[in-house]
Amino acid sequence: MIEQHFVKVAYKWILAAIVCGLICGKVSADPVLPHIFSDHMVLQREADIRIWGSADAGEKIAASLGQAKRETVADTDGRWELTLPPMSAGGPFVLTVEGKKTIELKDVMIGEVWVASGQSNMTYAVSGATGAAEEIPKADRPEIRLFTVPGRVAVTPQTDTLLASWRVCTPDRAKEFSAVAYFFARRLQESLHVPIGIILSAWPGSGGEEWTDPESLRQDPILEPIVDHWGALAAGVKSFAAEGASVDLEYDDFELIPSPGSSEKTLLLSNFDDGSASVSPDGEWTYSWQDAPRTAFDLVSPGRGGAGFTARVSGRIAELDSSRLEAAFKPGSAPTDLSAYAGVRFWVRGEGKFRFQSLQPTITDWDNYEGETLQASREWNPVTIWFKDLKQEGWGVSMPFTPTTLSGFRLLSMPNVGDPPRPPSGLYKGMIAPLAPYPIRGAIWYQGEGNTSRAYQYRHLLPALIQGWRKAWRESDFPFLIVQLPNQGVSPELGDSIWAELREAQLLASEAVPNTGLAVTIDVGEMKNLHPSNKQPVGERLALWALGTTYGQKIVYSGPLYKSMRVEGTQVRIRFNLFGSTLAVHGGALKGFAIAGPDRKFHWADAHIDGDTIIVSSADVESPVAVRYDWANSPEGNLCDQEGLPASPFRTDDWPGATVDER
Repeated sequence: MIEQHFVKVAYKWILAAIVCGLICGKVSADPVLPHIFSDHMVLQREADIRIWGSADAGEKIAASLGQAKRETVADTDGRWELTLPPMSAGGPFVLTVEGKKTIELKDVMIGEVWVASGQSNMTYAVSGATGAAEEIPKADRPEIRLFTVPGRVAVTPQTDTLLASWRVCTPDRAKEFSAVAYFFARRLQESLHVPIGIILSAWPGSGGEEWTDPESLRQDPILEPIVDHWGALAAGVKSFAAEGASVDLEYDDFELIPSPGSSEKTLLLSNFDDGSASVSPDGEWTYSWQDAPRTAFDLVSPGRGGAGFTARVSGRIAELDSSRLEAAFKPGSAPTDLSAYAGVRFWVRGEGKFRFQSLQPTITDWDNYEGETLQASREWNPVTIWFKDLKQEGWGVSMPFTPTTLSGFRLLSMPNVGDPPRPPSGLYKGMIAPLAPYPIRGAIWYQGEGNTSRAYQYRHLLPALIQGWRKAWRESDFPFLIVQLPNQGVSPELGDSIWAELREAQLLASEAVPNTGLAVTIDVGEMKNLHPSNKQPVGERLALWALGTTYGQKIVYSGPLYKSMRVEGTQVRIRFNLFGSTLAVHGGALKGFAIAGPDRKFHWADAHIDGDTIIVSSADVESPVAVRYDWANSPEGNLCDQEGLPASPFRTDDWPGATVDER
């Protein structure tokens, strides 16, 4: 029976949640640990091991790991924290926390722990990365442990994440994990030969201000308007960020409509009346409980025709929840030829909005073909989705619609609140605050796409974010490694570029804030793809910087970074900070340099290497005053070092750009 099938699925999901809760120590007994403490976790080596949680007020708590043991007493609010002494890399150990009851966390390793954060290019999974078919089978790496922080926007700082636990790295788990973070961890583990723990706390489409603590935003006059803008919004907008909103939608009677002139007849996909969970020809329905934890998927009776069942999605949906009801045409979402059909028809009723997405294997960047967002009503109404009307949003790679290879479709259920803005500091409070002060070595950061229109402001925002995180972790200068945005998009020749300005802001932050690093990726993006698949060099370059600085290895860990300029008659000499290598050109003559005189009009320049400097000139500029390199959305410069690591884009002037007045 279809009802039995979904009850079984729901039971398995609930059972898994209970088991995970037991593993994480989140049970209705004292003491209680945050979810970041679980079996398989990695604790930072050679650092104080801080452990905290809750219990009854006045309850005595003892924690032991290896030979170390410490005791404390829960305060009047039931909170407690204790510190175990530093340990060398190794394991596995058992962490025991004793109060009125005892918690034992097993397979605990001591090694190196890093937080990986940012937006969609940090969440981009190994399964979609270049070389995934070769890399995933090799990802059986038990010395690497993975923790994914569930998405959560909060208006007050949270003390715990939503349901989550540490996982041992296997091919199945790696393929769904951040590609950048995985390749970073792999390189560290292969070089350091110690356990590596990666805490992934990232969210697609997020802005830097969402990850910044509120105090840091308020203290800077350039950033304070971000907080003021949120404060001026209507109460209803703010309440959605705090509480989410309700949705209650029912779906029934799905069928494929033949194309005009086709010999095919209308094909019943699913109506739930025959007691099965099947989707024609031999697929099934699935629902993403973990992505919308306060919703439920049920089969309710009767269905639209007065008998059988109908599919119901109900509950509360918060800012980052994604309620996805998916139908696969074949097992494993194998492709199906639907070229004989023109669209899909089904019936809907309830409270909320919904959107139809068509799924095809050639799209890996989430920019699926989809229809408009539609409003449900209290009465049953038919909905017809014509394939010819489906479109991509346009932020991903433009791919042709492939009716010969469709794997299924998705229904996104949404409340009646539109698309309200998220609060500044909302992700910091919901996804960073719960982690501190879990001991870490440092952080890697891949974000900025959401702030390109405010790139000048980002000069202040990124340093504020870094300093706020360090304060939360009670570490004044833990390593913070920044991915400089790659090439993407088209910009006017020799004109302003918001992407170049954002890269400059990242470069300036790495120079101004102590113990930060910059992984230059200007050569691994794609002009027409916001989510380039070549993620391995990104993770590798982050790891190189960590290995060469944090871990003191004698390696070349960065390409050339701009240092200074000097005008010499009709030419300009550019000096660089080099990191154990020398200047080089990646193929042919140097390109990507532009030069300007007092009129501030740039011209393409001739450039050549002279020792450890670059000489730049142009017959069109007799009195040069400024030089720019790779100053475009998708530049074509080829300056690098002997190891092939690219030079960062830069400019020698400080003239107002496209975003200087943005706030």
